[in-house]
Amino acid sequence: MTTSTPTGRTKVDLKDPADLLAAIPYILGFHPENSVVVFGQRGPDRKRQGMTLRVDLPPPGLEREQALAVAGRLAATAHTGTTVAVVGGGSPNPAGRPPRRRFVRRLESALAEHDIPLLHSLWVPSITAGVRWGCYRDRDCGGLLPDPRESVIAAVVTSAGHVTRESREDLERLFEAGPPETLARRSELLTRLAEPPWEGGAVAEAALAEVNAALARVERGDQVVTDDQAVRLAWALSLVEVRDACLLTAAPADSPLARTAEDLWLCLARELPEPESAEALCLKAHAAYARGDLTVAGMALARAREVDPEHRMTGLLTAALDGMLAPSEVAGIILRQREERPPPFSLGPLGGTA
Repeated sequence: MTTSTPTGRTKVDLKDPADLLAAIPYILGFHPENSVVVFGQRGPDRKRQGMTLRVDLPPPGLEREQALAVAGRLAATAHTGTTVAVVGGGSPNPAGRPPRRRFVRRLESALAEHDIPLLHSLWVPSITAGVRWGCYRDRDCGGLLPDPRESVIAAVVTSAGHVTRESREDLERLFEAGPPETLARRSELLTRLAEPPWEGGAVAEAALAEVNAALARVERGDQVVTDDQAVRLAWALSLVEVRDACLLTAAPADSPLARTAEDLWLCLARELPEPESAEALCLKAHAAYARGDLTVAGMALARAREVDPEHRMTGLLTAALDGMLAPSEVAGIILRQREERPPPFSLGPLGGTA
């Protein structure tokens, strides 16, 4: 099958099951444990890539509920086939059959209710070079897993500057807030500042210039945020005109501006106090969603809901993610908006002044 990397639009052809298993950490952004990874396929010939889902393996007794939930999400978005990989979940039985066979059967039945065939079902104890992997249907299907670090998709992801984390917990730590004393100080500064920090009437233009300057700093490798910069950027992202312009940086996902902007949103998600950090978290989620990294998008949205449960854009993106709106559609919406209804202000090219 052909799948996209989480770095942008690069597609990698994964015809061998072992190659697909080895690619999983680089597709998800972390090494999963005790998980089921579902690769959706679309179109009458099932050659178009669909959604990639990762969910925890269900505890005993909840296999049917988990299977129905997964099948329902795929059916809601016109998938015509799936490949499933179980990672972990126990050891093979004495006959050498993979664990979690009951869950895989439940999942196959749930998918069949929606006329979605389970084309291939794989098992591997972990994504580690040299471990033995196998198939649920064919006892003669299996082998030794190649070194994931030497795969094509690993090279693509690594060359783009993306880091694959050892665990989901490591990835979640990206969204941890900064030092409490720093955030408390900045929150107090924002509380005192009742009016925008820019003089004159062109507030939106000044706020966009502030974001442009921050983008230029990040492009140069400078992600240190001072108190004054944090206050100004929090104000800037609170303005609808600026937020809308920032959203348009997410496509095309492989552009230098998109990558730099996403780095800035993650930086600000840690550097801004609550609830102001919800704006940066939402922008990070939107950018990750547009490039197909649903894992990071989901984590950013979960954190944004913690920070500000009433944040409207977070709610809209969460609904799109839960409804499995394809990332390509998200990117397409961005490009159409840019072409059909250009915003009154836009972020300029990188290289602005600090």
